[in-house]
Amino acid sequence: MTSPVTPPPSGPPPSSQPTLVRIALRAGIGLALFALITISSVAVTRALTAERIAANQQASAYQAVADVAPLNHDGNLLKHTVTLPAAPSLGQLKPFTAWQAVSDDKVIGLVVPVATNQGYSGRIEMLVGITYDATLSGVRVTQHRETPGLGDAIDVKKSHWIKQFRDHSAESVQLGDGGIDALTGATITSRAIVNAVHASLLWYQNHPTQQP
Repeated sequence: MTSPVTPPPSGPPPSSQPTLVRIALRAGIGLALFALITISSVAVTRALTAERIAANQQASAYQAVADVAPLNHDGNLLKHTVTLPAAPSLGQLKPFTAWQAVSDDKVIGLVVPVATNQGYSGRIEMLVGITYDATLSGVRVTQHRETPGLGDAIDVKKSHWIKQFRDHSAESVQLGDGGIDALTGATITSRAIVNAVHASLLWYQNHPTQQP
């Protein structure tokens, strides 16, 4: 009579189980270390990138203000800030920040942020520099959605049109007639800028407490 054959036990032999546990543990530790290194690298990269972005933004902000500020300022435009009350004529419906140009401890001008919704494609934002005698030291558009190839020429990177405002007063900031030449094919955009800048000069003249 033949004895029944007992099938071999399934799975790895008992002696191999501790080896599998060690392999799994080693793999888990490796993955944990990899994750830790990756997270640390991302955190360091983000910190360095954030610092670089902040520095670039600071430099960009300074350059934008410096481009329109009166000449001969002390180079500390971003430090000489002043909070002004809401000014609807400037497009500022809440208290806002302006920058004072200072030379020899005296304020020689003011740079104000101005906005208008009268552009051909909507809102146009700009910086307007005004000297102590209420003449323009510069104007730069900082944000707009005007038509490429036409209205976008208000951007100093596209053309020199915006530079013609320098040294004008409220009396001469007008389209044509010896004032400001309109952009060809973009009269609405030109008029929006001219009207906003003119309103800025009138605001300055009518608010002697904001003058140097």
